[in-house]
Amino acid sequence: MDNNQDKQPYKDELSAILDRNRDKYERNARPNVPKEDRNTRSEAFKENRSEKSEEPKENRSSKFDALKGNLNKKLEAMKESRNAKAETPKEDRNTKPQAVKDDVKTYTPENQTAPGTGELNRAELVEDNSAALSEEQDLRDVEFAETDIEDRPRRTKKSKRAIEAEKKLKRQRQAWFTAVRIVLGIAVSGFVLFFGVKLGSGIYSAVTDYAGISSNEFEVQIELPNNPSLDQVAEILSENGIISTPDFFKWYVEKKKEDKDIVTDFVGGQFTLSSSMNYGTIVSTLLASKTQTITVEVTIVEGMTAYDIGQLLEENFVCKASDFQKFYRDKMDVYDFEKRLLVNTHKFNQMEGYLFPDKYEFYVCNELKDDPKTDKDTSKEAEVAAKKIYSNFNSKISKSMYKKMNELGLTLDEFVTLSSMVQAEVSNTEDMKLVASVFLNRLNSNGEIPKLQSDVTVFYVQDYIEPYYKDYGLTTSLAVISNSYDTYECDGVPAGAICNPGLDAMSAVLDAAETDYYYFCANMETGETYFARTIEEHEANLVLAGLA
Repeated sequence: MDNNQDKQPYKDELSAILDRNRDKYERNARPNVPKEDRNTRSEAFKENRSEKSEEPKENRSSKFDALKGNLNKKLEAMKESRNAKAETPKEDRNTKPQAVKDDVKTYTPENQTAPGTGELNRAELVEDNSAALSEEQDLRDVEFAETDIEDRPRRTKKSKRAIEAEKKLKRQRQAWFTAVRIVLGIAVSGFVLFFGVKLGSGIYSAVTDYAGISSNEFEVQIELPNNPSLDQVAEILSENGIISTPDFFKWYVEKKKEDKDIVTDFVGGQFTLSSSMNYGTIVSTLLASKTQTITVEVTIVEGMTAYDIGQLLEENFVCKASDFQKFYRDKMDVYDFEKRLLVNTHKFNQMEGYLFPDKYEFYVCNELKDDPKTDKDTSKEAEVAAKKIYSNFNSKISKSMYKKMNELGLTLDEFVTLSSMVQAEVSNTEDMKLVASVFLNRLNSNGEIPKLQSDVTVFYVQDYIEPYYKDYGLTTSLAVISNSYDTYECDGVPAGAICNPGLDAMSAVLDAAETDYYYFCANMETGETYFARTIEEHEANLVLAGLA
């Protein structure tokens, strides 16, 4: 395509710029005319305009074409000048070519005089100055237009790849901000929902607890120590299922004390409460007269059986032995350790071994003390005593003990049963660890010596299972239960504990001596115990112990 045709739109634009600004150039020159000559200048300008309007249209077109031609020439000259300027040194670029300086020369009164007189001709001066200023401004407009025309494509033109990259970046930013807003919205909503549900659940629990609304209605007898604190009362009530929100109960009691509705403190004793009681009824019951005021200290010795403990409690007027029996024959399902116990139909007493030996203080049942043969049902007193004993066991078995049981491959029931056998066999700590090593070595003998063959298990069958089997009303036959306890008949650990062991016997099983003993026997008169590695050594020890 012809270059002139390419430049034609820009040339037309340049011409339009000059036409629009012609009057402005003349107005810019006007302030240089003295005030007294302005009217003359105005009349001359009007006459010139009149002459132009009367001039034929074709003449004006030819003049405009001539002006455009001159401008085109000036445009070419300016391009050449710019090219030359680019090639000149940097320090000389601010210097205009001499020809341009001569063309744009400014006229001043000092260097112009009227022709033939040497005096200033003001009209000529104004006209010449106006023409010079107009020409100079035309050149500036040409240069500006040229610069604008040359720079315009560079400022606006972008590659398609750059445009697509910008769009992609913009979409990615929008997607990222959208994702952030969504995540924040979900997080805030979840936070509000979680705490809303938690708050609502807490309020619902507090209201139902205050009103005594329970899905499972039951009665229970609790025991408060002498002069109990409010924290102790709330804890005991919570442990027995009477209340479910101890903190709210404590706030209720403190509020009542502030309002003078409660003027006395809680006292110790045994109280019968129901899960359907509201807070007001519970507090009134606990502040009423105590059912028992006298206490007795009872010591459960290591190695005692559940039957023996029941008799001990009855002897001290705590409860009847027959009523206490109800709480060791079957699980109570109250404490954490009970979750580890499985019901075994071959066990005679499900809770034998868990009545922890220790000193306890119980309230005396006044009716039982006054008449040991009374018909009074002491089941509630027996339940309170049993819970106190089982709670003690639950607190004594630590997490580290459970961990050690797992390392030995023993369940809680197997651990307690082995401890009861160790407790029944020997009485001193050193022998306990050796006896425990014999039992564990046999269990780990890969079936070479499958039976533990401990005499104390036979005694338990003879003294505690066979005499009372008929009273229990069990569906499992006596023979099956007896053989499940007799370690000369059963393989491995027997069905259940044969007594209630203390911490020494338990520690002996968890930390048994490392030996290669598989046999032991004891002198019944001296209490000395003999250990052997082989059956031959064991037979010789039987002679030493006076057993053969």
